[in-house]
Amino acid sequence: MMVPFHKYHALGNDFIVVHRRLSKLTPAQIPKMVKAICDRHDGVGADGVVMYDEVRGRFVMRIFNADGGEAEISGNGLRILAHHIYSCAEAKQKRFAIESAVGNNEVRIISNKAEQVVSSVTIAAPVFHAKGMPMKVRSRYFIHQPFKTATGELLGTAVNVGNPHIVFFVDNFDFDWRAFGREVEVDKRFPQRTNVEFAVVKSRKRVEHRIWERGVGETSASGSGAASTVAAGIINGLLDNDVAVMEPAGKLQIRIDSLDGPIKITGPSTYICTGGYWFNRNAKNRR
Repeated sequence: MMVPFHKYHALGNDFIVVHRRLSKLTPAQIPKMVKAICDRHDGVGADGVVMYDEVRGRFVMRIFNADGGEAEISGNGLRILAHHIYSCAEAKQKRFAIESAVGNNEVRIISNKAEQVVSSVTIAAPVFHAKGMPMKVRSRYFIHQPFKTATGELLGTAVNVGNPHIVFFVDNFDFDWRAFGREVEVDKRFPQRTNVEFAVVKSRKRVEHRIWERGVGETSASGSGAASTVAAGIINGLLDNDVAVMEPAGKLQIRIDSLDGPIKITGPSTYICTGGYWFNRNAKNRR
């Protein structure tokens, strides 16, 4: 069956956008299709899929990682969908809302030049309670505590911003942070796995960021990862409330006026292509 798609990236973090009704996929087919289309050898290639629909005038989204697993939210995926909806004139105004698994997310289109859109979106307030991650530890919170794996030990802060993260502030990236992230993602302390963030604080308003994303691996940017990093930096007294997060491919601006309130993510997204993916419902995924 042919699945129409649109592809975008947000600082190299690439997503495929699929309209649920136009795809004609059944719920059981979606995870298999996601895994197939995200394959960078046999498919189109992407870090994930944003599937959306319009329900009684509301835009509703679902996020899937490249391994076919569903995520609660993605800051970059949310901004990419906002770009798509606005560029296709499905939204008539520059301010609208997109409903995700964790609630309503406010969207503002800041600029629209050729294939690139700059937008701001809001995601949920950070939650530091271990049960809210969820994370299996004895303490109520996991803030600036040692986290040991076979690869080594770092001080970490766990935070949920609609999806789970653990943030490690480090002096530099001159260590095998990918191996460490790979272990932490599937550590038994995280029953739903977790996203893993590594950050080097350059000043109270600037931080460098590396990402090991749940169900994907290393990515060049992460909106929710950047948001969780700033939230962790604030609660540890390292960062101010308005911070430039430097991803490998560019900058995301994160603003958190209060740890009890929503997080604002601002940054660019870029249109790549549109096409049709031939999904063989009976084929076995190569990976």
